[in-house]
Amino acid sequence: MPPKKDPKAAKKGGGLEDEARARADAVDDIDDDDYKKSLRVECRALEDKIRKEEDLAGLYQDERQRVNYFWIVSKKELEDK
Repeated sequence: MPPKKDPKAAKKGGGLEDEARARADAVDDIDDDDYKKSLRVECRALEDKIRKEEDLAGLYQDERQRVNYFWIVSKKELEDK
């Protein structure tokens, strides 16, 4: 059963991050603090990797649009000749 959301907790301080941290701290299936810390570090690394992948996907889309634009311009020039 998921923990109940405390609406006051989200309004008081840091919002979603604090709420997530409070829910994570409430879970007591992992007692080892070092293991929790390593999971947080791994999570941050994966978030960074996701951001980089999204940036690369955006660059790919920009390049694709640029190539398509030049293709259309070249095709039009060829038709004009």
